[in-house]
Amino acid sequence: MSRYDSASEGRRLRERPSEDPISLLGLFAVTPVADSVKYAQRLRGLIAGAVEISRSADFENDDVSEDTLPSWFLNLSSGEVGDVPGDPIGSEGKRGYQDARDGRPWNAGDWIYCFDPDLRAWSWWDVTVDENGRVCVWVDTKGEAHVPCEELWWAIFLSGAADVDPLTLEFSSTWSGQRSIGLTK
Repeated sequence: MSRYDSASEGRRLRERPSEDPISLLGLFAVTPVADSVKYAQRLRGLIAGAVEISRSADFENDDVSEDTLPSWFLNLSSGEVGDVPGDPIGSEGKRGYQDARDGRPWNAGDWIYCFDPDLRAWSWWDVTVDENGRVCVWVDTKGEAHVPCEELWWAIFLSGAADVDPLTLEFSSTWSGQRSIGLTK
């Protein structure tokens, strides 16, 4: 089993990775709107739903099901500008994405197509907290510093990010020394 297959990625979304990472991992440093653990749970749940869809979806088909994506994400990903009543955390993240990325809001249908395994240039690694309390979202980019990942920016912000630093490459030993958060196991 390869670290790049969807089963391994799904396992890393539920539990701390047991396999050794490559020497360099991609890092997004995040300041969440609210609680770090709840932020991590929300992000893990969203990416897990997308990875699950990607395992069985026919991306050549025009209609890929969004059924396993969280309802909060579907509500925020209507393609419309504006807040979603009852979700101040996600609404603040949506505004943050639009400000930081100069981007239009995504709709869930377009977003899920970015999880086509033939197109995606990153895979989930982990989410941790550093010594300063910032949330660290780790992805495996196969050592590449620049990969297309706008769908990940959208997910990171909508999960409740107030601020996100651009992707950097860090030695995996940095990840190894941090505590994973938001785990289901």
